[in-house]
Amino acid sequence: MNYHQPVLLNEVVNLLDPQVGQTFLDATLGHGGHSIELLKKGATVYALDTDSENQKIATDRIETLKLSKNFHPLTGNFSNTLSLWKKHIKKPLDGILLDLGLSVNQQSGQGRGFSFHDTLSLDMRLNPKTQKLTAEEIINTWDKEQLYELFTKLAQEKLAKPLIFEIIRARQIHPIKSGKELGNIIENYYQKKHYSTRHNPATKIFLALRIAVNHEFDNLKKILELSLKITKTGGGIAVISFHSGEDRIVKQFIIKNNLSSQKILPTHTEVKKNPLSRSAILRFYKNN
Repeated sequence: MNYHQPVLLNEVVNLLDPQVGQTFLDATLGHGGHSIELLKKGATVYALDTDSENQKIATDRIETLKLSKNFHPLTGNFSNTLSLWKKHIKKPLDGILLDLGLSVNQQSGQGRGFSFHDTLSLDMRLNPKTQKLTAEEIINTWDKEQLYELFTKLAQEKLAKPLIFEIIRARQIHPIKSGKELGNIIENYYQKKHYSTRHNPATKIFLALRIAVNHEFDNLKKILELSLKITKTGGGIAVISFHSGEDRIVKQFIIKNNLSSQKILPTHTEVKKNPLSRSAILRFYKNN
């Protein structure tokens, strides 16, 4: 199994400083990389993930490592963290971790639609059982004004207007059904105009679609506000973001609440070993 490699792992563990008997919430379980290190230190970990596939992978992995005694997986997302905390945890936490990136199986797997290599889907829902809106629906039914707002605000795409024209022209011929179809439309336009980019030009558009489908900005704001209510005084909150909009929300929250904080970026060595970490920003703050 090709497990997702956790970003800024040592930095997160050092900042949260887990001790035997302490209780933490890993609000984005993924493949369990961060949770495993907290469990190894003797902490109790409640771990949240809306993606059932991720939850099974992480739980099986933790059971194999014989660390499941103090591990409590919960199904849900940021928006229902309070109800899950009231039902299952019922006491102030020593710390919280939020890793806002996708796991490797979500990024590269077929049938989820997160990747511009996906030939099967343009879905992008983290939890298809509870969510209705898909990226396919957005791309095929939203008008040019709605797409322009999405592409400029969330993707910060400078070529939004001509790209939207290409997308609308393509969908009039037949619906855009897969990540690969959409990715090809974007890549072909860039190539046709001889524009060069450091990374695949579809990356920003796909990230914006994922954020819109899963209401990620709204949910992030909710859990940041909640973090100060469910942690002990002095408890630490570590947030790893991969999008300038996400980081802006975290930064503004820290400033608004006058919280002591640190900002940490991945080292050159980590980026070389794990290219997915290149855009990561870790902000750590304490509940005053």
